[in-house]
Amino acid sequence: MYEKAIGEEINTESTIVTNARHHQALQKIIESIDAIEEGMQHNLSGDLLTIDIRRALHYLGEITGQVEVDRDILGTIFGKFCIGK
Repeated sequence: MYEKAIGEEINTESTIVTNARHHQALQKIIESIDAIEEGMQHNLSGDLLTIDIRRALHYLGEITGQVEVDRDILGTIFGKFCIGK
């Protein structure tokens, strides 16, 4: 998708992902991009493509820190651990 938008090839030979959570998120992003590309080849409507676009953005946000953390998770963390006391 990057190549189609920018027109350049990405050099992935020197890229190293050291965080397992980031690796999993990148795998999910790849799955989403593949689904978007397949949907575009089958002329799916933008509404249906949006689902996979949002999914890709969600996982990208997990890497960049721009995803809203679930309040239940925060409640569990703060309920079980003494943070800042």
